[in-house]
This record gives sequence, C-alpha cells and structure tokens, in this order.
Amino acid sequence: MQESKKITLQKVILLNIILVIAEIAAGIFSGSMALVADAFHNLGDVLALFISLVAIVYGAKEVSIKMTFGYIKAEMMAAFVNSLFLIITMLFILFESFMRFYNPHVIDAPIVIVASLIALMINGYSTYLLRHSGVEYHHHDDEHHHHEDEKKDLNMSSAYLHMLGDAVISLSVTIGGVVIYFFNIVSIDTILSIIFSVYIIKETFPILKTSFLALMDSSGGVDMQSIENTILQSEQISSVHDLHIYTPNSQEIYGSAHIVLCENLSLEMIEELLESVRSDLAKIGINHFIMQPETQKYSDDNKSCEVH
Repeated sequence: MQESKKITLQKVILLNIILVIAEIAAGIFSGSMALVADAFHNLGDVLALFISLVAIVYGAKEVSIKMTFGYIKAEMMAAFVNSLFLIITMLFILFESFMRFYNPHVIDAPIVIVASLIALMINGYSTYLLRHSGVEYHHHDDEHHHHEDEKKDLNMSSAYLHMLGDAVISLSVTIGGVVIYFFNIVSIDTILSIIFSVYIIKETFPILKTSFLALMDSSGGVDMQSIENTILQSEQISSVHDLHIYTPNSQEIYGSAHIVLCENLSLEMIEELLESVRSDLAKIGINHFIMQPETQKYSDDNKSCEVH
C-alpha cells in the first residue's frame, strides 16, 4: 500500500510540474496575472506533495538507536504542514478576491479558458489518483460499543485536498472565463473564488486540528473511560492510574498505564494477566499498550484517566 501511495504521489508531482510550466508560459503570453498567480499556487502545492512523499518514504523506515519509534509521526507532520499551508493559501486567495472587487483585472478570456481547462484536466486526474490511493476510510467494528471508527491517512488526505482545491479553482477560472467572454461579467471569477476558498478551508481545518493534536500527543478523542473499564474487567486489577493515550498516526493508538493488583502474583501470572488485558484492548483498537503492575501501596494514587 505504501509503495502504491509513493508511486501515485510521484505521478501527481510530475503532472503538476508540467502544469506549472504551462501556466506560467500561458500567463506570460496572454498577459494574465491570474494564470501566473495560479501557477505559483500550483508550485506551492508541488512542494506540499513533495513533503507528503518524503513523509511516506521516512514513515516506512525501520527504527534505529536514534529514532526508537522510527518515523511514526511523519504522516501527521506532513498533514499538519500541508493543511496549514493550504489554509494560508486559501486565506490569501480570499484577500485577493475581495481586493478585485475594487480593482478588477482585465482578462484575456480565450487563453484563460484553454489554459484553465488543461489545468482542470490535470488537477482532476491528480485528484482522482489521490482519492483512490489511501484517502478512503477504513472501518473498524467495535464489539463492545457497536459503532464504527473511521480512519484515513491524513497525509494522503491533505495532499488530496490540495489537488481538489486546485481542481475547483481551475473550474472557477474556466467558468469565469466563459462568463467573461460571453457576458463581460468580470466579478464572476471573484465570486467563485470566494465560494471555493471558503469550502476548502472548511474541509481542511479538521485535518489541521487532528494532526496538530496528534503531534501534541493528544488522545485523539479516544474514549478514556472505555479503556479504563476494559482494564478493570479483570478481577485481579483493583485500580488504574497514570493512564496515557496518544495517536502517533491515523492507523495506530498507543498507550500506557499503571495497574494496581489486588494481590501479589507470580511473574508468570502477571504475564498472563497483561497478555489478557492487551488482547481486550486490541479489540477496541489499541495497537500498543504498556502496563506497569504495582502493589496496593499505590492504590491511593490519583487516576489520570478520570473523565471530566
């Protein structure tokens, strides 16, 4: 799957480099600053896609002495950088769009229409490739709560939204060019740009928020009470404290906790208990969980997993 994502990103990057060169040439030839500006917007997306590619390459690297967790957060880092860059870009486009209400630009409609149609086809095809390479949701059945957790690769999702943003902007430029050519309504380009920019910001912000919280070792909305209850299902465990959960990427949930045992157990019995608890936690999606068994000496410790 990772190799497929890497190949897809390489194709999309190559297509968009060609698009940037074509748009710059068309913009200079037609005197259209709109096309030149869109070309540089696409160039920024090429850099974002390259970041996504680097994240996939490093994310596949094995652990080492210096990187004991490997590059498990590469996906979230790439998603954060890409989504932040995209939102900033859309805010800039919104600003420019509002400014054009007061200072309309003269547009050579025929050249803009042809160039934007080419851009629309390339961006549309790039969006299609990314949409079918890791953006789709993966459903996980929860036996205890009877609901489905939706997971997706945020790195590929942010790259997908970059291309979707480019596609809708190209579409708006095409529609604007047609309307300007036949009706000479220059403001239509500005109106469409504002609508699409707001939509893209709305779709991108959840990725920015999720990736930021993951980088801050947030629990990612995991039901902490459910995890505590799962651990306490064992009659040999009296209490839990220092419970920590974090989501290093979109596919894994890690955690740790101190568990207070009801009685002194042999090492073999403790190992069996931990294996049983980990098995139960795996059923609710916890991939990696570390437990520190303790005696009743620590039974009065404050629980960090209380739900507020």
